[in-house]
Amino acid sequence: MLRSLLTVAYQSPSWPTTHSVVQAHPSITTRRAMPSLSEPPRHLLPELGRKLFGHKGSLKQLPENGSTTSPAHADLPPFACGLTGTSVEVLEPRRCEVEGIVPSWLEGNLFRNGPGVWDIETKGGQTYSVAHWFGGLTVMHKFQITAGKVTYRNRHLNREAEHYIQAENQEPGVMLWSDPCGTLLGRAFSLFKQAAVKGPSSFEGYTDPQTGKPGNPNVGVTVGKYRDNQLVTRTDANVLLSLDPEDLTVTNKLNYTSILPEAKGVNSASHVERDDVKGLTYDFTMDFTARLKGMYHLFCIPDDVRQEPYLLAKIQDDPCYIHSFASTENYLILMVWPCVMDPLRMMINRSVFHDLQWMPEKGVKLHVVDKRKGGKGHVATYRHDAFFAFHQINAVESGDDLLLDVSAYSDNQILVQLHRTNMLFGLNPMAAAIPTRITLPNLPAAMADGKNSIKDATSRMLAAEQFGFELFTIHPDLKCKPYRYCWGTSCQPGESYFTCLVRLDVESGAHQIWQEEGTYPGEPIFVPRPGGGQEDDGLLLSVVLAGLSCVAAWYHLSEGTYSD
Repeated sequence: MLRSLLTVAYQSPSWPTTHSVVQAHPSITTRRAMPSLSEPPRHLLPELGRKLFGHKGSLKQLPENGSTTSPAHADLPPFACGLTGTSVEVLEPRRCEVEGIVPSWLEGNLFRNGPGVWDIETKGGQTYSVAHWFGGLTVMHKFQITAGKVTYRNRHLNREAEHYIQAENQEPGVMLWSDPCGTLLGRAFSLFKQAAVKGPSSFEGYTDPQTGKPGNPNVGVTVGKYRDNQLVTRTDANVLLSLDPEDLTVTNKLNYTSILPEAKGVNSASHVERDDVKGLTYDFTMDFTARLKGMYHLFCIPDDVRQEPYLLAKIQDDPCYIHSFASTENYLILMVWPCVMDPLRMMINRSVFHDLQWMPEKGVKLHVVDKRKGGKGHVATYRHDAFFAFHQINAVESGDDLLLDVSAYSDNQILVQLHRTNMLFGLNPMAAAIPTRITLPNLPAAMADGKNSIKDATSRMLAAEQFGFELFTIHPDLKCKPYRYCWGTSCQPGESYFTCLVRLDVESGAHQIWQEEGTYPGEPIFVPRPGGGQEDDGLLLSVVLAGLSCVAAWYHLSEGTYSD
C-alpha cells in the first residue's frame, strides 16, 4: 500500500442515464475566441482583506475554536476558511480521532501538498494577500496509518518566503511577481523572469531576512517518488524539492538539467508519468528557441542512480502552458493546447493575464513519442479542435488506435475563475471540465506517413450526461491499461468550489455522487483491497474541508457500495 499512497499527486485544488446521490458521514475525522485572459478583479483584494480581518488587519480575528464562522466570514462561503489566512503548522505527529474502523490492511503514509498560506501580516501592519489559488504558499501534509490508528503532521515549505513577505510586504521575485495579476500560474511563470536568462540554477534567488538562509521557490503542486527513492514535490517548472519523509523538511533542491544536460528549459510538468514497476519517471522541459518558439525535451529518468537518464525526443511547437501529459504502454502523448505564452511581453508587462494568449484557430497538437530507450522518438502528430485541460485520466493502446481520456474545458477561462476573489465572492461559477475520450486513429499509418503529416483526432464524451470532473484517480494497477472506473471531484452548476466526489463508469457512462452538505472534498486516492477481485474493490481516500466548522476531516468510502 505504501507505493500507492506515496506516489499520489496534488495538493496547492472535482449523459441520458440516472445517477445516484449517496449521503454519508465521515469515517475518519481528522469554446469562444479571445485574444488573452481577462483581467482579474484586483480591486477586490483590499475588500477581501477587510472581510477577513476587519479594520485592524489582524489574523487573530479568524475563528479558532472551529465551531462556527466568525462575523468576518459571515458573507463569505463556508469554504473560505480553506482559502484564507494561514494553515496552522503541526510539526509533531498528532493522533487523529477515529470514528468507525480503519481496515487492518490499510497501512502506510499518505502525503499531500498544496497551497495553504494565503494572507500574511506584515511588519507595517498590513495584510499581504495572495491573489490566485495557484499562488498560495505550500503546506506539506502527512497522514501515517498504522494498525487502525492515524496520525497527522504538516510543515510550511516556504517559511523563508513568509518571512520575506512579512518584512517587505511583497513576495520575493523568484516566487511571484509583485503585481497581483502576476500571481496567476505563479509556480510556473514567477520563476520565468529570472530563470529564462540564467537557467534553473537561478531558482535560489532570495534570502530569508530573519535567518539569512537562502530561500526556496514555491514548489508544491504534486508529490511523489523520484530518483534514488527520494520523496519530492514538483511544480510546473524545472525545479524539485527533495523532502525528508519523516519530518517533511526540505533536504535538497533539484532540477532535471543537472543530471540530463539535454533537458533544457525552465518550464516542466507538475504531473509526471511514472512506471512504478520499472522504476522510471517521464517528464519534459520546455525551452525557447531563438525565434521564441517552444522546444520540448521529453526524457526518462530511472530511479536507479546506476542507470543514466536519457532523452526520448525534441519537439518544436508553440510555447504553451502544459500542466500534464499522457502515457500508454509504449508511447508518450504531449498535448499542446493553444494557451500560448509570449515570453517577451511577459517580461515587459509583468503580467501573465495579458500575455498568455488563447488562440483557438491553432487547435490542439497531440505529439506521439516512442517511450522506449533507443526507440524511434517523435513518431506521429495529430490535431484536434481547440480545448484546454489540466489533467488526463488515462491513456491506452486499443488495436491500432490510441485512446486518451481527459477532462476538457472549452477554453482557458478557468485560469481566471481560479482567482481567489472570484472563488470567494462567487463572481463567476467554475467552468465544467467535461470527461472526454480522444481517439488517435490508425497509429501505424500515421507513423508510416511521418511526424510532419498531421492526422485528425476525434472525440466523444465519456459520460452519458454533461458534468464537471476534475482531480481524478483510477485503480493504480490499471495505469496505461483498459479500465472501467475513475473517481474525482466535481463542482455543482453555479458553484465556485468542489462540492462532491464522483465515480464515473467509462463503459456505461453512468456516474454516482457522494456529497455531504457543508463539506468540500479534495482530490481522492483509490487504494485497492489486497486480493480484491473487482476493479472498484477498495477504499477511496479524500481529505475533506468541513467548511462551517473550519476543520479538515479525512474520509474513506468503501467502493462497490460507495458508502462510508
